[in-house]
Amino acid sequence: MPSRAKRIALTFCGALATASVILSAGPGFPGALASSRSAPAGITTLPLAQNDADLNKVVEWWTPDRLKHASSYAPKTASAAPAATSSATPSATSPVPKPTATSNPGAASLTPASAEAGRSTKAPESKTTALLGSPPPKTSLTVKSKNVNLPPTVGKVFFRNGTTEYWCSASSVHSKYGNVVATAGHCAYDVKSGKPVDYWVFIPSYIDGATPYGIYVGHTLYINDTYAATGDFDFDYAFVTVHHGYRWDPDKNADGTPKKDPTGQPVYKSVDTGRLETRVGGQGFAWNRGFTVAAYAFGYPAGPHPNGSRPFTGRTMQWCLTRATRKISTQKWELDNGVMFGGCGFTAGASGGPWVIKYSGTRRIGYLNGVNSLTWDLDGDGRYDGVSSPYFNTATYAVYSYAGRQKTD
Repeated sequence: MPSRAKRIALTFCGALATASVILSAGPGFPGALASSRSAPAGITTLPLAQNDADLNKVVEWWTPDRLKHASSYAPKTASAAPAATSSATPSATSPVPKPTATSNPGAASLTPASAEAGRSTKAPESKTTALLGSPPPKTSLTVKSKNVNLPPTVGKVFFRNGTTEYWCSASSVHSKYGNVVATAGHCAYDVKSGKPVDYWVFIPSYIDGATPYGIYVGHTLYINDTYAATGDFDFDYAFVTVHHGYRWDPDKNADGTPKKDPTGQPVYKSVDTGRLETRVGGQGFAWNRGFTVAAYAFGYPAGPHPNGSRPFTGRTMQWCLTRATRKISTQKWELDNGVMFGGCGFTAGASGGPWVIKYSGTRRIGYLNGVNSLTWDLDGDGRYDGVSSPYFNTATYAVYSYAGRQKTD
């Protein structure tokens, strides 16, 4: 087929629907449509689970058993509308090949980011203003995980939209109160209904159902006004403040034996794990960087390629490396100023995963400069070979900066 005749296919990088288990609809959260009147122009803020009652609903929903089975759900890819789902379901037992990247993040030649948190500086080799991140504490490096040299800031987001459960990818990003998560806009807000999703939680360094650093319930959602109103993918990013984390530990009887319920199943208790950034660190933030950067992309892909092949399961973090991104646009998604990350075969489930520039495999931090938003079949061969992000500019920084001002418990 002549190259000009090949169809360029693209789709959500994508929330994955946990389609094999459709659970009864839980209670909604009152006031979910109320936007903060104090937010600056251009920023929409929406409550997720702000009071104790709503927080407890989310904690009780994502039980150990539900999380345990989440990684084996048969996911769906998102369709061509932000609020819809399609029916292509990959096998949960498909093998996970090595990621499509050119080198190991731990051996990357990119300039390491400074470990000093919160100080404004000029990003190397550019005129871009950037905020330095905070590296994960040394104690976090002792957690047993297959995510060697990968950033513990990156994890999976679980949520419900209507009666269907989904997952996306996301990352902790540095803030004054250590409680901000960056993801894609479509992983937290439903443009069709005009409201945020329900039961939103973030699990950093998620691996095969394990929650090594805790589970963090969303408190408040911050998005750009244009995305909230129209779903314009030039603004497909979101920042979510989260509560202190918790983990599920097996409960014990007074004699030290495992406690079980009347059916013989283990009983668990929730244990506070503290604030997010204290546990895993936070990526720095860079904006107005330009369309040509070297970056790593991270995420948890699991959906099929257009040709039906299913290389990922979403159980472990994957990554890609590019030495140079470029500008991309598509009228279909109202994307005028997208950034293309070529040569990356991510599928649905990777949405919201971070693009990190100047990444240090030793410190495991760099600068957040994009999020997985759309996947592309650039050569028309039925396999995704590119992923794009909205361009991080001053408007993006404004939303991130405003989210970072909120203190949560």
